Amino acid sequence: MGWSFELRHANIAAYLTQPNGRVPTLTRAELLEFLSTMEQADKFLISSNRAFIHLFSIYARESSQRLQDDQASHDRPLQASQVKRALADLRGAFQSFDLYLMPVGRQAPGRADAFAEWAAHATSSKVLVLLPTSHNGTKTLDIFDPAPPVQEVAKQPDNWPGMLFWLGTGEATFAPIQQAEAIFIRLKEMLESDAKTLATAINDYNRPAVQERRGRILHLSDLHFGHRDALDREAYLETHLMEIQGDFDRVVITGDLFDDTREEDYRGFFRFWSALQRASSKEPILVLGNHDQRTFGNKLATLGEDYRFLQHLDLSPVVIDGDLQCTFLRFNSSEGGNFARGNISQNQLRDVGTLLDIKRKHHPEIADYPKIALLHHHPYPYAPEEKPVDRRSSSWFRGRESLVELEDSESFLRWCANRDVPLVMHGHKHESRYRAEFIDRTHSAPREITAVGCGTSMGIGGRPQTYNLITWTPDSERWSAQFFSDPGDGSGFHEDKIVLYRGVSL
Repeated sequence: MGWSFELRHANIAAYLTQPNGRVPTLTRAELLEFLSTMEQADKFLISSNRAFIHLFSIYARESSQRLQDDQASHDRPLQASQVKRALADLRGAFQSFDLYLMPVGRQAPGRADAFAEWAAHATSSKVLVLLPTSHNGTKTLDIFDPAPPVQEVAKQPDNWPGMLFWLGTGEATFAPIQQAEAIFIRLKEMLESDAKTLATAINDYNRPAVQERRGRILHLSDLHFGHRDALDREAYLETHLMEIQGDFDRVVITGDLFDDTREEDYRGFFRFWSALQRASSKEPILVLGNHDQRTFGNKLATLGEDYRFLQHLDLSPVVIDGDLQCTFLRFNSSEGGNFARGNISQNQLRDVGTLLDIKRKHHPEIADYPKIALLHHHPYPYAPEEKPVDRRSSSWFRGRESLVELEDSESFLRWCANRDVPLVMHGHKHESRYRAEFIDRTHSAPREITAVGCGTSMGIGGRPQTYNLITWTPDSERWSAQFFSDPGDGSGFHEDKIVLYRGVSL
C-alpha cells in the first residue's frame, strides 16, 4: 500500500506511525491543511482495499471537525494535547502496518521514486510506502520536530538520497537507493516473523562492515559566563555534553564566552573551557563576541573597549584539522562597529587570506578541504517574517537589527564566496537559525553560502538552552545540521529541526 503526500508533511506522517512518538509542533492552519488532503484519500492512497481508503477519509473529516471545535489561534502552535486528540483515529489506522518506507532527499524524480512506486503496488496490507510529492529542485531538505525515524536520516548524510525504513517500535535504517531494493526484499520476506526478528534485521543494517568516514562538530554559542542564568545552568549543560561526548569530534564556540570584561566572568568561562578540554583530545575552537571585548557588550568609538583577557585565548585565524579534513577560518566580527554591532575590516579579511595561502603552501592537501568560516555576528540579517527553528518560540526575530547587525556583511559574504567557503557558523542573536543564499563572485558563478546560527547554549534571558551538531562526509560532499534545545527547565534536550544538504565543495 502507498500514500502520496506533500514533502512538508513528512514529519506528521512519521508521527502517525509511532505509538510513542513526540507530538510535532503544528499550527491549526498547518494541521487543517494536512487533514484536507487526507479527506481526499482516494486521490492519494494506493490500495486495492476501497473500504480502507474510505475509512481514512472519514477519520480525516472527523479530525478536522474536532479541530474546528477547538478554540485555537489559526497561526500559533497548538498544544500537544490538541494535536494528539485531532490525530488519534488516523494514528490508529497508520499504526496497523508492520513496516514503513519513504524515499528521502532526491532532487528530481528518478530511481528512488520508481522503486517506491513499485513497492507501493507490490506490498500487502502489512507495508505502507510513503511517497513525498514535492520536487522543487532544491539542494536542501529541512524538517521541524523530526520524529525518531527521520532523525536517522540526519545521522547518515552520506546515504542521501536514499530510502528510509522503519518499524512502529522505532527501529529505523536509512540506506542509499542502490542498497534499498535488496533490503526491502529481505524485510518483506520476514514480515511473517515476530517483531523482534524484524527489529534485529533493521538494526543490522546500521552496522555496515565498511562505513564512510564522517566528522561531527558540536556548535555552542553565547555562554555569557558571569550572567546569573549561566551560573544556574552550567552544570546541566556540562553534564549533558559529557553524556554525548562520543557524538562529536570537535567543539566550536561562536562568541560571547563571558558576559562582561571582568575577571570573575572570564574565570567562569575558563572553568567550563577546561572541562571541555578534559573531555576531548582537541582544543575547542573559540571566536570572540562583543561581550568578550566591550563593557556589557557595547562600545561607542573607543569607549567601552577592554581586551584584558584575550591574551589568554588561542585565536589563530586559520585552524587546520587533518582528522576532519576541514579548515576553520576565525574572524573577530567585534573589531569594529558601535554599540552591539559588528564589523570585519578589509585588513582582517586580507590577513586571514594571507595566512590561508601560507598554510596551503606548506600543507598542499588542505586545498581540497572544505573551509568553514566562524564569527560571532550573523552575516545574513534576520527578516521580520523569518520563522524560528524552535517553533514554540514567541519571537519572530523582530527587533532593532540596526543596533546588532554586522556592518557591510555583503563584503564578508563576497570574500567567503570568492574563497569558496560554503558554510558559516555564528551566534549573537540568541536564536538558532539556518539560512542559505547564493552570493555573487568576482570571476565565476555565484556560490551558495549557508549560515548556521546557534542560540544561547546557557539559555540567557529565559531563552531555551541550545546547541547544534553539524555532520559531514568529506568523500561524498554531503552534510547535515541538527538543532537541539532544552526549554531551560532540565526536561531534556530534543531535536527541533534537521537540515540535509548536498553541496559542491562540502
